Amino acid sequence: MIPGFTKAAILRAVINGSTLAEAASQERITNARARSALQLLCRRFRLPAEVSDIQAHPERYAQALTEFEASPEIGLGRALATKLTDALKLSSPTQVTPVYLSNISATQLLERGLTIVNLHQVETWLSSSGQELKRSPPRTDWEIQEVSKAITLLHTFFFDVSTAKEQLENLLSSSDSEPVIADE
Repeated sequence: MIPGFTKAAILRAVINGSTLAEAASQERITNARARSALQLLCRRFRLPAEVSDIQAHPERYAQALTEFEASPEIGLGRALATKLTDALKLSSPTQVTPVYLSNISATQLLERGLTIVNLHQVETWLSSSGQELKRSPPRTDWEIQEVSKAITLLHTFFFDVSTAKEQLENLLSSSDSEPVIADE
């Protein structure tokens, strides 16, 4: 089975002028799998799957691809879309939209069982549509530890983290008057 994001990457490469072989190489799959991915996706869009058709009418394919990638089950993956649906008590993954998620904070998602990696996946998906999770400071000791780990990791890879360190220190000093929620 070829994942939806791989199918999308193959089609996007062809739309942008790559040959099918070049698109396959970029995705590190065989030409036959790339052809299959293209055919499956184009069949779903009810559009011809010939490279010449795609490159002759890129706007039709790009529009269909944009709509396809906006789907939570494609952008987030079926497992995470289902996890979000359950955690947020929604009736279907199609309700997990960027606008809906932009009204929820990272803390709320963590409280409902999502992981830091899940937060990264959600935030990455949201950024592709110009959205982001609702901003809020870390509330628990565990969240503060995770923020501190992230700052350390960035510093390890030679990023300037002075502003992030300062923000964390300000947050921690202001939390002396308002205690941070202790982890249970």
